[in-house]
Amino acid sequence: MIALRFDSDEVRRDCCDLARMRRRWGEVVARQISHRLQQLDAMTSLNDLGFLPFRSTVSGRSIELAVTDHVSLEIEAIHSVEGEEERMTTLVIRGLHARAMTARSS
Repeated sequence: MIALRFDSDEVRRDCCDLARMRRRWGEVVARQISHRLQQLDAMTSLNDLGFLPFRSTVSGRSIELAVTDHVSLEIEAIHSVEGEEERMTTLVIRGLHARAMTARSS
């Protein structure tokens, strides 16, 4: 099971306040950010990342998800383990940022 959380109220507003997103990123990217969050919310496990139609880079608990060629979501995965079995993964949205040129070219 996946649960989405935001690192702070500021990050939540950056990712969920449509007017704020439109001002910062424009109409098209704002809709893509919303769509990406819906896709994350629909996942049942981190394994689902491999089936979704966007780039993702996983490094330990850090995940960078491409929203566009120029914008990424920065996420931290926190796994809750009960006994031998993983029960839930919380994805903490740390923020949105412009992707570096090196990240876009890879």
